[in-house]
Amino acid sequence: MQQLLCSIVLLLVWACRAQTPTFSPKADTLHAEDGGQIALPAARRYALLQQDTSWATVLALHYRTLVFDGHLDTPSRMLQSFDFGRRHARANGHVDLPRMFEGGLDAAFFAIYVPAAYGESAAAVRYARRMIAEVQRQVAAHADSVALAYSAADVLRITRSGRKAILLGLEGGHALAGSPDTLRALYEAGIRYVTLTHVSSHSWADASQDRPRWNGLNEKGRALIREMNRLGMLIDLSHASDATFFDVLAVTQAPVILSHSSMRALVPTVRNASDEMLRALAQNGGVVLINFFDALVNPNFTAEVYTEAEQRTGGNLRQLWDAVYAIARERRLPGATLEDVLNHIDHAVQVAGIDHVGLGSDFDGVFALPSGLEDVTRLPWITYGLYQRGYSATDIQKLLGGNLLRVLSQVEHAAAALRAREGVPAAE
Repeated sequence: MQQLLCSIVLLLVWACRAQTPTFSPKADTLHAEDGGQIALPAARRYALLQQDTSWATVLALHYRTLVFDGHLDTPSRMLQSFDFGRRHARANGHVDLPRMFEGGLDAAFFAIYVPAAYGESAAAVRYARRMIAEVQRQVAAHADSVALAYSAADVLRITRSGRKAILLGLEGGHALAGSPDTLRALYEAGIRYVTLTHVSSHSWADASQDRPRWNGLNEKGRALIREMNRLGMLIDLSHASDATFFDVLAVTQAPVILSHSSMRALVPTVRNASDEMLRALAQNGGVVLINFFDALVNPNFTAEVYTEAEQRTGGNLRQLWDAVYAIARERRLPGATLEDVLNHIDHAVQVAGIDHVGLGSDFDGVFALPSGLEDVTRLPWITYGLYQRGYSATDIQKLLGGNLLRVLSQVEHAAAALRAREGVPAAE
């Protein structure tokens, strides 16, 4: 009976703490608190407190913090009659609006993913526009709970009103059709980052999973990077080749992002970032957002596994995941866990620094997730893991979303400065 009474007291203390968030200028500027209420089901909260009373601190921290994911592929499902406003089983998707509330995910970039098979065609642009329109339609249908955001200020305004903020990122620079006019038109339609490549190299940039055409960027690519800087468009270097990554850093006048990549030092695949890239990213002021995809964080996928997988593809790395998972089945390799994702966060922090790491789950874009991170409702366990590893509240808030918000704001300010130098009115 005494133990039960203690647990009830803890639950009440924790609940009071959750309902009365506090703000400070330092918190607002560095890691952006939104004051959200704890939304885990009561039975689950009680069970967590029974396991470890530090969950009271963790949950209060998680739900008052702006949690900002850099890459969700939910729009691809939305084009297939997926109702974002209704709760779904995990087997039918990793993210929906009810589960965003439960998991404490406050803001996210929705990937406007255009399959590489479309190439640099007018059809690719039409596909992107159709997906943008569907996201706009579904968000408008739930305007009391979610809204589209176009700036860092929008993210704060929307999330502090108790709603979720959705931003749009174009995944696959081929969908620009190599056109600065198309880039500007998609910016006006709401796109706020461009993932320069997907699995295929194209007319202005090389991809990590394809043979190089330009050994990085060509002049058309450099011109598009400069225009992205001028517009205030974030440059996303996930999927890009190493040479493209470094070519972009030589051109850009604003911080860049890796919207959904993990650590090559831990899992040696071309889709992950090397330590050299992390150090350069830190100098640039950018942020790497850790991908949860099993193939990118699973320590059982060693260099030997990836070497064999690449051999099986015959050099066609667009088929890399099929080969990797064929080997995993043959060898009965275990899947990744939440702890593996935390290890990737740790490594990125150690190499790039605490100000240059965040979350880019790739939810709804991958077919295998770590045990313990099966959907968006599991995000509080990331916070718990970071807390258990000794990260401070300030550092956790940077990792959960503050760093990405900072980069978004800095890119906007860099664009305003560039336009001012050109004599372009600030309202453009």
